[in-house]
Amino acid sequence: MKKNFLLILIFVAVSIPSLHAQVKETPATLGLAAGGNPQGYVQNSNDNGILFATTSGGAGQLVTYEKIRGEGLDKLIRFEERVEALAEGRALYAAEQYTEAAAAFGKVAREYAIIINVPKNFATEALFYQAESLRRSGRYSLLAQVVNAPVAKTIETKLDQSYQKDFEFMKLWALLGEEDYDALKSAIAAYEEPVTGDAKLLATPNFVKLPSAQLAQLGFLRAKVFDKAGDKTRALDDYYRSFTLAYGNDPLLSKLAMGQSMLIKSADPKLETPGSAASAEMQSLAYMFSIRFGKDSMPEQFQKYAVRPAMAIPNAAPAAEAEADPPAEAPAEKAE
Repeated sequence: MKKNFLLILIFVAVSIPSLHAQVKETPATLGLAAGGNPQGYVQNSNDNGILFATTSGGAGQLVTYEKIRGEGLDKLIRFEERVEALAEGRALYAAEQYTEAAAAFGKVAREYAIIINVPKNFATEALFYQAESLRRSGRYSLLAQVVNAPVAKTIETKLDQSYQKDFEFMKLWALLGEEDYDALKSAIAAYEEPVTGDAKLLATPNFVKLPSAQLAQLGFLRAKVFDKAGDKTRALDDYYRSFTLAYGNDPLLSKLAMGQSMLIKSADPKLETPGSAASAEMQSLAYMFSIRFGKDSMPEQFQKYAVRPAMAIPNAAPAAEAEADPPAEAPAEKAE
């Protein structure tokens, strides 16, 4: 058994360079099923168990997961450096500095690659947030590289269900990063409601019931498919859908969708016609963008439209006709 485990470790070691890892043994405390809570160092891992040493640099012993308390992914393995290792990436992510957060999380995933096969390990958690940070920073081709890397499989196998739906959506963004629009179109179709009855009258199919944050992503991605195909009308419908749904919960996505909407609107030949619908719609978009994100963050060619749209003032109601003079008072009766 130990020989087989060492062979697996060799395979793991071969696969680690794909992460450009600087592998380090990781302090941990185990809760053993047979009793005891030994403290020591995880020196490597695979799907069967961990190589565990009680002293740093000491000879490791195989500890299979069945020897550790807990069911499924809920194994009693406490990593001492978890909070500290993830702290920088979490702080940058919370501050919406996604480019920097992606780098910080990627560093954790590389440096702690030896624990990547441990249930609920923080190296895989860091990999997940590296991918999400890349998505939020708009670097979809790099996101595709992370999502398609062999180690990304551990997001599906080593993290719990709370991560799975988001990772499913990351795969859609990865298709955008690869510019595989046919595959993206097919993947999005799985989230669309069947077009029957009154739904046939809609410009685009509705999506199945999902949280608004996920619907906003689907709307944006489908808009990119329509946009690529030259169907600007339906693309615009979905960009509007996306920035409306994302306005409060995903400002970056809302900003992207509004920017793409203005880009389509800017090609309308009626845009420069004063009082036209195209002009009013562009002004509404640009003005809303400037209020939410700041005029300076808008592409320069759109800034001139960022003015409050003129409001139509209804004609004033005609003045009420003057009331007729009150009837003359009846003459007072003469005193007898």
